[in-house]
Amino acid sequence: MFAQGKAGFSLVELMVVIGILAIVAAIATPNFISWKPRYHLKSAARDLFSNLQRARLQAVKENIPISVMVDNSVTPGFYYFDIDGNGAYTAGEFRVMFASYGSGVDFGTGNATNNWNNASCTQATGITFSNQGTANNGSIYLENKNNDICYAVTVQTSGSVKLRQFSGIIPFSVNNWK
Repeated sequence: MFAQGKAGFSLVELMVVIGILAIVAAIATPNFISWKPRYHLKSAARDLFSNLQRARLQAVKENIPISVMVDNSVTPGFYYFDIDGNGAYTAGEFRVMFASYGSGVDFGTGNATNNWNNASCTQATGITFSNQGTANNGSIYLENKNNDICYAVTVQTSGSVKLRQFSGIIPFSVNNWK
């Protein structure tokens, strides 16, 4: 049997542990709240990067040009694969809504005014991949609601896709793009 008074924790020990947990939670919560919009933006940028590569592969595989079109007429915006080439979203075409990411992800350049070539950040309205995998040059910029960070997903004429992050440091320097 158990010896009397030896089992369990005392009320004082439980209160000390609960107090420590409350202090840790109070310290961690603001960091988590500020981290969340950056995480959602990074996730949206990586998905855009992957989907642009997917569009290129699909264009080559199906031997047809495929455009990835940007629609920022609504907030937050979305992008879609314009398979039928009509320049508008048609039911059944692949579409990604930024609202699904939460935390204010949308098209925009954040604090960045110039890109890594020191040219102004110009949002592409669409990227078209040919059946040979080449594309028109352009960048799609994404920002979060804090405007403290942005990502540029750039497609080059060769069809290669790059993902870059702007650090949010002003004035602009080429070294601010990673």
